Amino acid sequence: MNGPLSAANVAETAVFRPSLVERLKTRSARLMRWEFWPAWAFYPPVVAYIVLRCLRSPYGTPFTAANPGILASGVVGETKHEALAPLQQNAPQYVAEFLLLRRSNPLAERMHALRAFVSHVGGYPVVCKPDIGQRGRGVAVIRNEAQAESYLADAAEDVVLQRYIGGAEFGVFVYRDPKTSRVELLSIVRKCFPQVIGDGQRTLAELIRDDARARLIAPSLWQRFAKTLHEIPEAGRTIVLVEIGAHSRGSLFLDGNDLQTEALRAAMSAVLDAVPGYHFGRIDLRCPDEDSLRAGQGLQVMEMNGVTAESAHIYNPGNSLIDGWRTMIKQWRLAIEIGEANAAKGAAVTSVMALFRLWRADQLRGKQWL
Repeated sequence: MNGPLSAANVAETAVFRPSLVERLKTRSARLMRWEFWPAWAFYPPVVAYIVLRCLRSPYGTPFTAANPGILASGVVGETKHEALAPLQQNAPQYVAEFLLLRRSNPLAERMHALRAFVSHVGGYPVVCKPDIGQRGRGVAVIRNEAQAESYLADAAEDVVLQRYIGGAEFGVFVYRDPKTSRVELLSIVRKCFPQVIGDGQRTLAELIRDDARARLIAPSLWQRFAKTLHEIPEAGRTIVLVEIGAHSRGSLFLDGNDLQTEALRAAMSAVLDAVPGYHFGRIDLRCPDEDSLRAGQGLQVMEMNGVTAESAHIYNPGNSLIDGWRTMIKQWRLAIEIGEANAAKGAAVTSVMALFRLWRADQLRGKQWL
């Protein structure tokens, strides 16, 4: 039996508070794995490369022209609905259907639109996410109307309401070669969702502590399941700990580059052809299974991310720090080359000051979704 814990089998109702020793153990384990390092610790060599390469460019910040159809090419501040709208219009078979709910509209009006959408897609669950967001910020799987109303009432900005897609999740990084215009696959990542299985004896907190992967993301799980960590799941029950395919939210990212095929490349080329001005970025999608991905069939795009998306296979456990840096430098080299080619054709380039303003606005926006 899968799903969240119920009120049954509760050993204690108090909020769980990990001990200092437990917190220190978790922190030390994360420090030993560079995939959990904060951006300021991982990115300095990559940023150094970007700065040096841009100093040699006549366009200043050429990477901001890599995706002319997206604000600042998706560095920061772009909207999800604007990236997905052309795909929904031109190739709807490839997209998880969505609807934009404007914060400026009254809650009752947004709820009316939500009910109609839920009915149209066949019921709950659905997904709600901020129209402007990154790293899984504010994304939630909504399972009933009460959750939906609470989410929309709290949302400070526009929200994208999207059909929930089951199956396997992947991130496919694509780019349009600036010399040949051919769409190529740069990276594929398998997104896996940590889970634990009850044994009828250990509490949820103990199951998390004893699981090799779950204990590495324990801080977020302690917060997410604070009121149920004392519960003892019955034997055989599967508890899915993470539902959102974001590394920062606890998903396990595995190298999926062995899944590259010509059929998949052709399908992703069709996706890019349907979205004018999109040349470079990671496309997050779901499909029934790995065989379907290889065949380029049943693909349902959930998000089209821009320049600052990552070739996320680098977070495969066991990958070296040097390989991570090498991959990201290659990615940014491509972004700059594609941006320069687009800028030479007249695509707009966003200035450093404009980027800073977008970044600052996003920092303030992020606090509203904590």
